Amino acid sequence: MQAMSDIKISVSESGSDDAISIIRVDGVIDTLTATQLEEVLDRLLKRGRFHLILDLAGVDYISSAGWGIFISRIKEIREGKGDIKLANMVPNVSEVYELLEFDSILSAHESINGARMAFDSGQGVPPSKKKDR
Repeated sequence: MQAMSDIKISVSESGSDDAISIIRVDGVIDTLTATQLEEVLDRLLKRGRFHLILDLAGVDYISSAGWGIFISRIKEIREGKGDIKLANMVPNVSEVYELLEFDSILSAHESINGARMAFDSGQGVPPSKKKDR
């Protein structure tokens, strides 16, 4: 029998000046798998990748340990003039997100494009990177 706590994480990056990293997660983010996600985030942050979109389309459950990773990194990411945007949350994950009032800390978007547009509109992007200045 396969373990409940399987997780698959893939990262795609754009090399352009918006430098957005899209982290696609499939599976369950709980105490056992949260460390894997944490390692991926840490590697990105060490490389100065502070514009992160978490694609949660394949995630049915995020435990408090999982939410804690996002929240514990957000200060460092915003100090680096970046942000974490959540995309494609399934209804039961979205419900917990709102219940825990994380919507006041992290923005959620219905699609990766919506999250990307939030970066493009200047939310979390340093003024020097805005194209029309």
